[in-house]
Amino acid sequence: MPELPEVESVRRILVDGTPSLLGAVVWNVDILRASVVDGLSTEQLRRQVEGATVHEVFRHGKYLFFRLSNARGTNFCWMAVHLRMTGRLFLVSEESAIAPHTRFVLHLENRQVLRFDDPRAFGRVWLVSDPAEVISRLGPDALAIGKDMFLQRLSGQRRQLKPLLLDQSFVAGLGNIYVDESLFRARLHPLQSVTGLRGDERERLFAAVHEVLQQAVDCKGANIDGVFEAGNFPVAVYGRNGTPCPVCGSSIVKLRVAQRGTHLCPSCQPMN
Repeated sequence: MPELPEVESVRRILVDGTPSLLGAVVWNVDILRASVVDGLSTEQLRRQVEGATVHEVFRHGKYLFFRLSNARGTNFCWMAVHLRMTGRLFLVSEESAIAPHTRFVLHLENRQVLRFDDPRAFGRVWLVSDPAEVISRLGPDALAIGKDMFLQRLSGQRRQLKPLLLDQSFVAGLGNIYVDESLFRARLHPLQSVTGLRGDERERLFAAVHEVLQQAVDCKGANIDGVFEAGNFPVAVYGRNGTPCPVCGSSIVKLRVAQRGTHLCPSCQPMN
C-alpha cells in the first residue's frame, strides 16, 4: 500500500516535474470505472472539474488534495485522492496508451493527461469544499509533526505500539511498512505498551519515525511488489522474515499484530 513517502513522491513529481501539473487546465475528464468516484455522481464531478485550473497540490498523511478553480478564477474546490492499496498517478503525454487498469483520466490543455491507474480498484477520487473535511478526522502529518507534539500525543496512551502507530487519528501517513521499519530502528517491540516506555525510548521512537520517513521520501518510497518501481528505500525488516538482521545477524521473524503481518528482529527488539 502506498504510504506517506510514496504519496509524497507522487506529489513532488506532479508539482516539480517537467511539465508541472500546476497551472494546467482540465478540458475533459474520462471516468473509466464509475466506482472510483466517491460521494457524488460522475456527471457532478465532470461539471466541477472540466474547465478548471490546477493551482496547488498538497498532501496530508496518505491523502492528496488538488486545488481547482473555474475559468474566472472563482468557485474554488478541492479534488481529494486516496491511492489505497495499488493506486498510482501519472502525468504523461496524451499519446500514451491507456493502461489496462486505468480508472480515471484528466485531459489537460497542454496535451498532457493525469492518469490514475489502480489494479485493485480500491482508490477513490472525490470533491470537497475544504480539505479540513478530511483532515479533521486525522492526526497530525507523521512527517511534519514535531517532537514535543509527538511526545504529548503519546502521553496517556495505553495501547501497544504498532496498533497505535497504524491509527491514522494518532498520526497520519504511517502504514505497515514504515511502522515496522521505525520500530526496528527505535529498537522497540511492536507489542510493547506505551505505558512501559521510558522517556528516552519515547524520544527514540519519535526520532526513528522521522528519520525513516525522511529517508524514504528522499528515496521516493519503497518498491514493494513492484508497485513503486522508482522507490529504492532499503527496508531492513519488512518482508524479510527468515533473513539475517542487518544489525546483529539474527533471523527476522514475522508475527501477526493488529491483523497485520509484522516483521522484527527478536534480538534488537526485545519485549520489555
